[in-house]
Amino acid sequence: MKVGQKCESGRIDSMSTLNTLRTSAPYFTREESLPQIREVEIGYNTDEMKTIKTGESEFERLIKSDSLYVDKSMYIHLLLRMGQSYYFAARPRRYGKSLFCSTLQALFEGRRELFEGLYIAEKTDYSFEKHPVIHLNFANITTSTLEGFLASFREVLRKEGERHGIALRDREPALMLGDILSETGNGTVLIIDEYDAPLVRAVTEGKPFIPDMRSYFRDFYSRVKNSLEHIRFLFITGVTKYSSLSIFSEMNNLTDISMDPRFASAFGYTEDELLSYFGEAIDEHYEENRDRYGSRNELVERIREYYDGYRFSPRSNVTVYN
Repeated sequence: MKVGQKCESGRIDSMSTLNTLRTSAPYFTREESLPQIREVEIGYNTDEMKTIKTGESEFERLIKSDSLYVDKSMYIHLLLRMGQSYYFAARPRRYGKSLFCSTLQALFEGRRELFEGLYIAEKTDYSFEKHPVIHLNFANITTSTLEGFLASFREVLRKEGERHGIALRDREPALMLGDILSETGNGTVLIIDEYDAPLVRAVTEGKPFIPDMRSYFRDFYSRVKNSLEHIRFLFITGVTKYSSLSIFSEMNNLTDISMDPRFASAFGYTEDELLSYFGEAIDEHYEENRDRYGSRNELVERIREYYDGYRFSPRSNVTVYN
């Protein structure tokens, strides 16, 4: 069965035992005033064929190596225009969440030179004001043992502290985060990528100390909640709805954009983006494999069959490639 047939309902069910991306209520009850992202707003930096780096999630490295970057900065600008400060986005693995977070970090650090030619620098009046940015990625926190989990959790925080010139002493992760926030001060941007990765891994592996992990994370996010007056912008990503894991009991003011139709193509690639950014690579592959495809269109159809058809909003017909 084709991916598009599997996902034509607009939802991807059973992506994990934790009911990834399921929702029990509509996200909006009225038409929103902010515009949809238009197709004409894509296609920057595609004048020449660039190196395609698969698996690279560092925005700065992509730009500085002159590698291909599919411009998603219009969605960041939309986030900033929405008037909210605390956001959550859920997507399956391999949809560019970490790259999106890395792009956010560069933006809030005032790295305007990295955005030359991209939508937010060329088509908006964004000022690139510099903010302290705390960027935490929980993807590689170990879950072999409870002690290993805690040591790995602390190491993530310690390294982020070092990046800000802060020497942290080992203690509860929530307190270590508080130490960083007390030093970075007001206007801090907090980005938490793959917030649920350790718990999802522990559930998958059947670890017996999951309740203890939940307790540490509840304390951690309680610290985030208590520090919101100092946080300019908060962005959290994961593969599961944050309500599924019972660790956000006090975080009731996150704006969930997971199934917001305006962000249906903020992660992954639309077909327009595929053909605009990857068109030359498709041409090259076709020329080298003419014996395998009757035409270029057949190659594109093959790509579409294998990778297209994912929808992330019941109110949008936009489908994306993964």
